[in-house]
Amino acid sequence: MTDMIERVARAIRFFDDWPTLSETAKAIYREQARFAIEAMREPTEAMEKAGNAPWRDADAEMCWRLMIDAALGEKP
Repeated sequence: MTDMIERVARAIRFFDDWPTLSETAKAIYREQARFAIEAMREPTEAMEKAGNAPWRDADAEMCWRLMIDAALGEKP
């Protein structure tokens, strides 16, 4: 399990009761998180545009954030 899967699983759960959930329930949310992350494997046109803008520097973290913002429909 990766830290990102755990983060997304907790976001899907939404409530702050993660520590009290059963391991079975946590596994279900982690599986949903994995599917959600896998769905983002192929970038949308807006994500590609945000990540490939010629005026962007080569900072991977900035590129990642801009592409996720584009996936969420946010403007840079």
